[in-house]
Amino acid sequence: MKTNIFLLGVLLIIISCGKKEKKSSEIIVDLNVNKIDNPFSKSMLPLMFLDSIKDEFKGFVNKDSCFVMYLNTVSSRDVKNAIKEGKLKKQNSDSTLTKIYALSGFNKGKQYYIIDSNSNKNFSDDELVEFSKSITHNENYRDSFNIKRIEVTKLSGDNFHNQETYLQFLPAPDYFTYKKETDEEKFKHSLQLAALKHDFLYGTFRANNKEYGVGVNKGLFGDEIIFKNANTKFYPPNHQLFAKYKPRDTVKLDNKYYRIDSLSFYPPKLIIDEINNLEFIYGFRTNDISKNYVINDLKGDTITLKNLAKEKGFLLLDFWGTWCAPCKELTPELVNLHQKYSDHIQFASLAFELDPKPVLEYTKTNQMNWYNGIIKGKPKSGDMSSPIIGGLRIECYPTFIIMDSNLNILYRTCGGGDNYLGLMAFLKSKFE
Repeated sequence: MKTNIFLLGVLLIIISCGKKEKKSSEIIVDLNVNKIDNPFSKSMLPLMFLDSIKDEFKGFVNKDSCFVMYLNTVSSRDVKNAIKEGKLKKQNSDSTLTKIYALSGFNKGKQYYIIDSNSNKNFSDDELVEFSKSITHNENYRDSFNIKRIEVTKLSGDNFHNQETYLQFLPAPDYFTYKKETDEEKFKHSLQLAALKHDFLYGTFRANNKEYGVGVNKGLFGDEIIFKNANTKFYPPNHQLFAKYKPRDTVKLDNKYYRIDSLSFYPPKLIIDEINNLEFIYGFRTNDISKNYVINDLKGDTITLKNLAKEKGFLLLDFWGTWCAPCKELTPELVNLHQKYSDHIQFASLAFELDPKPVLEYTKTNQMNWYNGIIKGKPKSGDMSSPIIGGLRIECYPTFIIMDSNLNILYRTCGGGDNYLGLMAFLKSKFE
């Protein structure tokens, strides 16, 4: 009897040790699919043509003038990575589960499409959407197409699971460009469709006696997390307080710091922890402190941000590229700003380019007579691997950041128009 009681006690200890205790500072945020006030860039995904129409499909409209297309709800890259990492067995990676099928065609002078919303491979019981073949010539043609709520198959780790999504299917005859086409190929490509994703994950939580909202999205280059006060809208991407975070980042909510502990897409859940006794933290938003990044000039010589800023006490960073039309449109304005404020603030234009030669030529021709550097990267790639690009979250070109000699971020904005006027107003208020 004593032996049994002892074994029972040991078993209870093992069970209790195996349970993960919720930390007192841990905040668990349940996430749900949402499409209202989406703060993320909406991704446009092309549908792919099936090589041939198979017998399993039914309900065709004018079969000689239509094609079956599909959209993968799980990228082949994610499936391959899951198999490579041992999370998913190859025999379990059934790609037919993750496809939305569509019929795209031409009939009686009208273009049309049908989305197989109920996944039965029969188009006769789904909505037929008709439109003029020239509709994409209209500036606001997207407004003519409804957003569809569809239940799709997603992959998280080793789990396929169902999840709602909101997609807008659009004609996209110019999505791909072709050098040479036969008449048959030209007709086929004129029926190209693409899907615009409208949804993201959203949840609310309470911290420091305040209510917050958080948006989560799986972006092209990793997970994206954005916070806001629950009773306000998300900041637009060009706002100086707009910020995308990643798992393990630290975020400041009012006067307290929290670390993003983990993110799960199935079940959709975000866990953050309050950080106590924090001595120092670097950031990328206004009122944060930047790391002292090392940058390269066009000759390959290096310098730190602090060394650039120390002479005049202030530093204006201009992230741009010769491939960026809005950047080049602002060049004359930037030259004027430099002439006006060069005694008060150090200018540093950092081009995101593969080759310094076009940068050197452009800066000389356009009299950009200040510090010019280069950050090696492929233009328009969204590559965030550079320490300064990733660390300061440079996702929009041009981006302007103003710092003091201690690298306190005083102001940031991106783009022209009102955003550039805001930069000018800040410089005027600071130095006039």
